[in-house]
Amino acid sequence: MNRAAKPAIGSGLVTWAAVGLAVLLMLVMNVVPVGNNDVWILMKVGELIVDTGKIPDTVLFAFTTVRDNHFNAHEWLVSVIYHEFDLLLGLHRLMWVTGGFALLQFALCVVLAQRRAAGLGAALMMAMLAMMCANVRYVLRPELFALLFLAWLLLVLDRYRGERRWTTLLWLLPVAILWANCHGSFILAPAITCLFAFGEAMSATFAATGAWPQRLRAGWRAGLPYAAAALAMTAACAINPAGWALLKFPFQLQQSGTMRQLIKEWLPTFSPLFVVERAFWIFIAVLAATLALVVALRRYLNVTDGLLLAVFTVLALDRSRHIVWFGFIALYVCAGLVGHLTLERRRERGLRAAAACLALAATSACALLGNAAHGFFYEVPSNNFSPPLVAELADPKVAGNVLNSYELGGELIYRDWPRLKPSIDSRVDSYGDDYLLFSIQLLQNENLLNLFLEGNHVSYMLLLRRDFELGIRRMPSIRAHWHIRLTDGDIFLLERNEPLRADARPAAAH
Repeated sequence: MNRAAKPAIGSGLVTWAAVGLAVLLMLVMNVVPVGNNDVWILMKVGELIVDTGKIPDTVLFAFTTVRDNHFNAHEWLVSVIYHEFDLLLGLHRLMWVTGGFALLQFALCVVLAQRRAAGLGAALMMAMLAMMCANVRYVLRPELFALLFLAWLLLVLDRYRGERRWTTLLWLLPVAILWANCHGSFILAPAITCLFAFGEAMSATFAATGAWPQRLRAGWRAGLPYAAAALAMTAACAINPAGWALLKFPFQLQQSGTMRQLIKEWLPTFSPLFVVERAFWIFIAVLAATLALVVALRRYLNVTDGLLLAVFTVLALDRSRHIVWFGFIALYVCAGLVGHLTLERRRERGLRAAAACLALAATSACALLGNAAHGFFYEVPSNNFSPPLVAELADPKVAGNVLNSYELGGELIYRDWPRLKPSIDSRVDSYGDDYLLFSIQLLQNENLLNLFLEGNHVSYMLLLRRDFELGIRRMPSIRAHWHIRLTDGDIFLLERNEPLRADARPAAAH
């Protein structure tokens, strides 16, 4: 009796340790200060939507004529939600929102893995590895919602795969609608469903007996519900403020050659600038582990899972921003493979102990070295304004047009627009390739810069060290007529030696 009880008690302790340490890892890894420059624009756009009841359809905030460029506010719902979080919690507590998302995402991943018949130990390890793979981009961006929708999508598709009840597929419609109103990756929802349609059709065709017409009919019957669901989801994606026009957006975004070359998140995965990042090596480790498991258990790999893994591996190897999806697809595929194995209770306990060890090791590494983006609970690498700069820019006398680095435009807008108006912000897809290249050229061409400063009545320059040293620092005319008003070493605020006359200053927008 006692001997029988001891394993149960020990197993319970191991289980609680594995779960508790995994939860701790999610918090240590993801609860870091807000450090991405997109969130500022999102919260400001959300504020405007709440205050005016309208979704902005132009760039709006810039002082140049580019302000009239079309702005596709496809992330409008996230903007409103983040604005409300900002009002409710305050700026310095927003990092707990990221932690909440991480716990929810992690829980969905564990449920998904266990649904595919993986034990708790394997599910915990796979979910942790998937979250590590996504960690570099797991910040307050619309992708947080997209990743939740991905897990939801896979849960629904897998449930239908097992039960074959067509009513289950109806849950895909709210997934598609919400995804389309939150993030530009919404096209993945019908695309993944199409992969299921093709994969299940192929599997049924080859599994059926009889003549080829009979086999093809079996494949047709297996794939048709998924194909119909994908078509319905595509139509459902049009339920958004932009309507059918939104369906073109993901493809238009891919056509921006300049953005894909200059913006870090769009760099190729094997770019020299990305291969030195922790995120790259975490991805490589997860990829290697995934491929090793697939090779070892290849006899259990079905067509659908093979297609999913192949497509998302190609995407992840193409662009660094796509590695965020890979970990969750790998979890789905690997959990299905492991589900074919029969593990003794002793081995399952060993897997849970291994999960606890992985969580403890990863938590310790994050606490000592920072997460995948070098972030800690108390600080994160960012282009955020320092407190002295925030105070300086908050001075009501500091007003007018600002030539700025694109990364700094968002926070300037969030804090000080319309008293201060930027030349550009991080929505470079809306500003356009030509304007982005022009903004870079300004920092290197003294004559062009002076024409721009005078023609647009620019009162201030707000530049990252990178842009300040690109050419402006050495320009004789800038050295003669401008001075550094404030710098923290990373960001430079420059102003004219002689302020613009009051009649030459642009009027503040309301």
